Amino acid sequence: MKKSRWIWAAIAAFLILFCIFVMIVERKNADAMQTASAGGVSGHPTILIDAGHGGVDGGTVAKDGTVEKGINLEIALKLEAVFRMMGFDTVMTRREDISIHDESAKTIRAQKISDLHNRLKLINETPDCLFISIHQNSYPYPNNTGTQVFYSPNNPESEALAASIQQSVIHLIQPKNIRKIKKSGTEIYLLYQAKTPAVMVECGFMSNTQETEKLRNEAYQSELALSIFYGVLNYLNGNDASASVPVTQ
Repeated sequence: MKKSRWIWAAIAAFLILFCIFVMIVERKNADAMQTASAGGVSGHPTILIDAGHGGVDGGTVAKDGTVEKGINLEIALKLEAVFRMMGFDTVMTRREDISIHDESAKTIRAQKISDLHNRLKLINETPDCLFISIHQNSYPYPNNTGTQVFYSPNNPESEALAASIQQSVIHLIQPKNIRKIKKSGTEIYLLYQAKTPAVMVECGFMSNTQETEKLRNEAYQSELALSIFYGVLNYLNGNDASASVPVTQ
């Protein structure tokens, strides 16, 4: 009974936060929000959301011991909740702290390789989808901050999707972010192999103590999820990323 009340309280809190976020966006630029939502979601693609790493593969680790895989999953689940609430079909590569490798993979290296291959297989088996991978960044110099979106070189729509998400995040929650989108090379296996529109959102730098604290915050995770969602919606409606994302005051 207590667990049920907690779940409903969490859902209510999320809906309240979503409504507040929309109100803020509308105050900043009411016309832009109307434009983004005017097309509705009829005939929309499936949104394939990838929570990076998982299981034996923790990803980067912050100085305070925060592990990337957990933050990736929390943001990815919030992102899925927004898309589903708005009527989109979604697929998740994982919903818990697991690696999706084959049982035959025994070593850690083999498990990581198998995990990536199975994620790519899921992309290939999900027709008419947009692939959005959630990750966190790290750099030897601790002063680096800000979201940066990488895109697949194989589909021309990937760049437009990345630009729309990048601009949405910048204008809505990171007005000082001057980072540019970047085309993926072989170092990002899933983007390099994907044929569908595909992006990786490096939400922030876990090598920066202050940004790690923000990334661990539930409210900020929701803001990131909503900003990514708005960027995707803007892209789907064919709006110019730099012109129609709400402008910060």
